[in-house]
Amino acid sequence: MRSKKIILTTLSPNSHRTSEENLGIGYLKSALVKNGFTVIIIDGWLESLSLEEVYKKIKENTDVLFVGLSSYMMNTKPTIELIKKLKEDQIITVCGGFGPTFFPNEHLDAGAEYVLRGEGEKSIIELANAFYYNSSIQEVKGLSYKEDNEIKHNELALLEHLDRYEFPNRDTINYVLEKKSTINMVTSRGCTGNCEFCSVIAFFKNCSGEKYRTRSIKNIVDEIEAIYHMGGSHIKMVDDSFVDGERDVTWCKKFADEIIKRNLNIKMRGQIRADKITDEILYHLTRAGFYSFACGIENGSSTALKRMNKMASLEDNQRALDLLKKYDYVVQMGFILFDKATTMEELWENYYFLEKNIFAVNKGIFSEMFSAQGTILSQKLANDNSLQKGNFIDCNNRYNLDCHQVAQIYRQLKAWHKSHSYIYDMTIDPLSAPKTISDDSRKELLALALSLKKQDLTIFRKLLELFEIDIQREIEQTQDFYKDHFVQVKRLYKKEGLYYNANENPFI
Repeated sequence: MRSKKIILTTLSPNSHRTSEENLGIGYLKSALVKNGFTVIIIDGWLESLSLEEVYKKIKENTDVLFVGLSSYMMNTKPTIELIKKLKEDQIITVCGGFGPTFFPNEHLDAGAEYVLRGEGEKSIIELANAFYYNSSIQEVKGLSYKEDNEIKHNELALLEHLDRYEFPNRDTINYVLEKKSTINMVTSRGCTGNCEFCSVIAFFKNCSGEKYRTRSIKNIVDEIEAIYHMGGSHIKMVDDSFVDGERDVTWCKKFADEIIKRNLNIKMRGQIRADKITDEILYHLTRAGFYSFACGIENGSSTALKRMNKMASLEDNQRALDLLKKYDYVVQMGFILFDKATTMEELWENYYFLEKNIFAVNKGIFSEMFSAQGTILSQKLANDNSLQKGNFIDCNNRYNLDCHQVAQIYRQLKAWHKSHSYIYDMTIDPLSAPKTISDDSRKELLALALSLKKQDLTIFRKLLELFEIDIQREIEQTQDFYKDHFVQVKRLYKKEGLYYNANENPFI
């Protein structure tokens, strides 16, 4: 009889963030175990394992039905290397995640036997049963595979009735707690927005079914309570927007009431769309335990927002930021300073917008619109022959800026940001991925992050006024400021027992 043992793994990415839970393989393990399979998770990122160490752990397990690999842009390269090694050992590999969903053919050509596109909880059970019982794979939803040297793509479908699915397996939670890292949760799937740069929209657009789905309040708080009893006190909600769909002020009130009724003393951080924020909604979310939000403001110019296909107006954005400030939230402002059509007027508008909202954290002054595979943006750029197509290893397409003066500022601001990117990311990481730290240390880190923003705005203004400055000289003249800043950040990390296992930002 065939083995019912399955290994699910993910490899360490080239990331500017500290390690986090992989909810994808957690959900897959719960689904497989419920259906009678034995599953071993090897999380290379959380366990700080090299590619060779992950490979060795896989080889220690004999008679495996298949190895499932969770892959996304930042770990595609080592994933492909592992696929090739396992192929030599005649071990079946199944790839899933954002990378394989957008690039199934490339992963199959690189040696993966199968790719599961889209959401995998139902599909992986269908595939595992097909392997175990030696039955047909032609009806497995979202499956891509080779047959007679031809690549086949089965139909995609989204999950329905999310409450029916098991909570994600938390086998790796001890690694998270030891590192004071974020405990991740997802309470909904999809988004009702249509931003032209968004990979989430691209991920779901080819699937049949509702693009936005939510869990019930009871189901959500049941999982929060389970995490709380495991020792978790800081949770990051990784929903694309915690308030979306039919979630309104009444929903938020009921959610807060349920948490308070169960005496769950937790701190939560999430993402929220500016056009969904109201005073009453923030009041109830604060009652529930939220203290921090990432908000996709994206730009301080109405013309740029319209070009991005943002549903929030400039007025919506400012109102949202004012309310978040009123409730004393730690706010990370998602921001995209440059896109193909950025103008000098828009850059000035953004300077004044960032200066006005100095309290909101940015991950450095420089940011550009990423042209990911499958997005509305990449299609637009391809249609007007502006797209410089990348490869599936880095998944990044390129384009040139239209305005010469903007391009000058772009190059200099990018060089400025790159020289400090490690300091930016180390400072902000305990704020954006909520570490279990004291309120005093959080306030100190926030103050340090905002001091970086003020320094950035000084350089940004110089560039707007002069177009061309000696960036290397500016970098050299501010070295003492950044050295002192780095010392302060490291002091807080030592005080709170944090560690930073990230790389320099690979996107700059």
